[in-house]
Amino acid sequence: MSYDVSVTQQRFYTRVAVTGEPTFDQLLALVHLLGVDSDSWKHDVLLVDLRKVATPFSNEEQFAIGQAAATSLSHMRRIASVVPTDRITRISEKAARRDGTNVLVFVDEKEALAWLQADD
Repeated sequence: MSYDVSVTQQRFYTRVAVTGEPTFDQLLALVHLLGVDSDSWKHDVLLVDLRKVATPFSNEEQFAIGQAAATSLSHMRRIASVVPTDRITRISEKAARRDGTNVLVFVDEKEALAWLQADD
């Protein structure tokens, strides 16, 4: 399957945009790679834009993605994931939060950015 990833440093956050059709294994590998790369980022807040990911993931796969985020990105202060309205389940969010990583899923990028900027 074909997919693309863009990582950009913004003024107060890092933005990761994923487009295309990554497989489950590819998305898990990406989460782990971001965990390694993020050690050198200048920000401790992350916005992950998944609105252009076409691959459907099962509930079990979404749970595993949340667990991978908790394992690999636990050093991030906040992680906002933006998804299309029809794909919001909060399964990955609950899995990550259960394991102690501060993840919230949004359908609106402006709301996600406001949460990333908010005081703790």
